[in-house]
Amino acid sequence: MLPKIGNPWISSDRIEELVQLERIVVILGLALVSWIFYRVFMKRVSPQRHLLLKKDFANLGFHCSLAVVLTLGTLGLFHLGVESTPLLRIGTYLGVFAIFSGALVFVKTCRLFAFEYLFLSHMREGVPVLLVNLLTLFLFLVIAGWAANSIFNVRLAPLLATSAIFSLVLGLALQDTLGNLFAGVALQFDKPYEIGDWIEVTTSGQKWTGRVQEISWRGTVLKALGDEEITVPNRAMAQAEISNFCTKTHPILRSQTFRFPYGTDTEKVRKVLVESISTVAGIQSTPSPSVSVSEAAESFVVMKLFYFIDDFGTQYRITDQVLTLGLNALSSAEIPLAVPRLQVVQS
Repeated sequence: MLPKIGNPWISSDRIEELVQLERIVVILGLALVSWIFYRVFMKRVSPQRHLLLKKDFANLGFHCSLAVVLTLGTLGLFHLGVESTPLLRIGTYLGVFAIFSGALVFVKTCRLFAFEYLFLSHMREGVPVLLVNLLTLFLFLVIAGWAANSIFNVRLAPLLATSAIFSLVLGLALQDTLGNLFAGVALQFDKPYEIGDWIEVTTSGQKWTGRVQEISWRGTVLKALGDEEITVPNRAMAQAEISNFCTKTHPILRSQTFRFPYGTDTEKVRKVLVESISTVAGIQSTPSPSVSVSEAAESFVVMKLFYFIDDFGTQYRITDQVLTLGLNALSSAEIPLAVPRLQVVQS
């Protein structure tokens, strides 16, 4: 004799009401729209992003197939188990998995929509995953709360009311983490820098220079000129003085200084220096390089060669080429540089 099955932990009527073919069709429709959006509007994104999106869509396709199988299996068991309690019980628990599988597909689809929106506005530059992760966390919390109330009949209002002290203790324990998190969110809305920008951060007497690699929950990751990674807490970034060398509207100005003795033909110097760097890759032709007299000292004239570059990270390579080509051109044109002079006066 088989043991008697007790009262169901989860209501089969409630699961049967929640597991509907129409709902899974709507979720699959959203997933299809995100794929069509990718195929139509995301053709110009970088190869790395194509690889990322293809991987995410492959994962989404697997979860869509799993959600369809679980949903159809649940509906089939409910249809066959009208007079069979064991089949209804199996269908009930299978339905719970079907609900969570559909919810997972919905969250993954929303996450892809968020990535597509960010990629659409930044076709080549990097985008931070912090906002996408916050959206994912928010959706998971909402779905978890809905599932606790709708499936397991857990009343959240009394639970939240009795957890006020626990929340206070947890908030104090995670004060630094939450501070960095909200500072990171504020930086995303204020946008003093974006991924791919070269920035210089000055705070509390310390200075860091690097290219922004990522903006995470805890901090901003910079890749310095020596390829080392520097993680600066978001709270420090929010309070720091930030110099951004990658403005979208103006190139980066750089200059090199040369000293010449009095009597040097300054117009000839301008022509020689400007022509010497005309072939250097990375220097913009517009605005064009220029040379100006910046100082008249006791024994020499100071002239500066100004030029504009696009990438802050290439400045040292370009500086080497500018100085090498400039000195060679001055030597070929027989234009001498000023030499240090020391005058001794005998009293």
